Amino acid sequence: MSPKLTRTILLAGTVGFLIVWVLEFRRTTLFDSYWLLLLSITCLLFFQFNRLKSSLAAKKKAEEEELSKTAKKAGVSKTIKK
Repeated sequence: MSPKLTRTILLAGTVGFLIVWVLEFRRTTLFDSYWLLLLSITCLLFFQFNRLKSSLAAKKKAEEEELSKTAKKAGVSKTIKK
């Protein structure tokens, strides 16, 4: 599954569970509808984790590309100096 689709599903789950929790809270008590609030918060936390994980992976990939570019330039400059 693509990361964008996963993030979209998690965000939609967060909003959906929150809306259902508000409706259920109006009908019953907090104790009876607390599990919906927990599901909403859980989806939000997984969304944040997923977003941070992909951000760190992209940052690491960019750093590796920059290191390989500088290594290639250093290799080219060493061959020119010889």
